[in-house]
Formats: sequence, structure tokens, C-alpha cells
Amino acid sequence: MRTSLSGPALEAMHSVSTDEVFLPLVKLSQSAWADSIRIVPNHQPITHGGEVYQPYAFDISLPDEEAEGVPVLNWVADNVDRTITAAIRAVTGYIDAEVIWVLASSPDHIEVGPLSLEMRAAEYDAFQISGTLGVEPILEAQFGTLSMNPKNAPALF
Repeated sequence: MRTSLSGPALEAMHSVSTDEVFLPLVKLSQSAWADSIRIVPNHQPITHGGEVYQPYAFDISLPDEEAEGVPVLNWVADNVDRTITAAIRAVTGYIDAEVIWVLASSPDHIEVGPLSLEMRAAEYDAFQISGTLGVEPILEAQFGTLSMNPKNAPALF
């Protein structure tokens, strides 16, 4: 998942000290919900594209570029506000997620993303919520009109 960063982002990354902060903006949506959940690990709300992302204590990591298999993002959130837990309990199926990274000084400029992901499972207890966000199941979809089975391709089996 290579990306080209803006000049201010590169400058902040390469400087000895900086006031810049990279913020992941996470938007969770599901057809059963009345509205999407938009969260940011910040002490104040962030507005991006006309949508307000509310402060929430969580951590999310980018997938390793060298890892084999389907890339996933791991996330962990504090379970102090029970809004997300209640929303997850009400879900049947999966939750659509969109993740982008922005600089706090310029939240309308996307540095990384948007990544369209699916949350298929989450674990929670009294203290935290955790889970993985994976790419859409494109690898599970059939490619082409033919299928390889013992009837039409006996040499493969």
C-alpha cells in the first residue's frame, strides 16, 4: 500500500521535532444503523469533508507491506462510551468501514487512503473493544464464468 505524502507530512516525518499529528479518521456504517459512527483519536472533534468525527480513544495500525495474505488493520478502542458496543451488538452481517489518515493541521487533505474495509468480527469486554478490519472479500468472489470442478477439468483433481 504505497502512497505519496504531501510536503508538510514528509517534513513532519523527517524533522527532529514537530507539532504535526497524523490522525486516522474512521467511519463505521451498517444498513441497520440510523447514522454512521465517525471517530478520531483526538481530544477535539475533527471536520473532514463536511462530516464531524467525534473524539474517541482508539488505536489502529496500517497493515505490514511485506506480510503475505490479505492485509488487515488491527484496532483497539476503549469501551468507556458504550455507543460502539451497543451498535456492534445490533449488527447482523458485517460493518463497512472507511479509514483515512490526515494531518491535524489540514484535515481536508487525505494523506493515506481512503481504505474501504469490512469488520466481520469484534471482541469486547468491560474495558476495550478490539478486532480486525479487512479488505472487501474480493478474493472470495468468482472470477470468470467457468468453474474448475471434476466434471469439466478432471486432470486437476
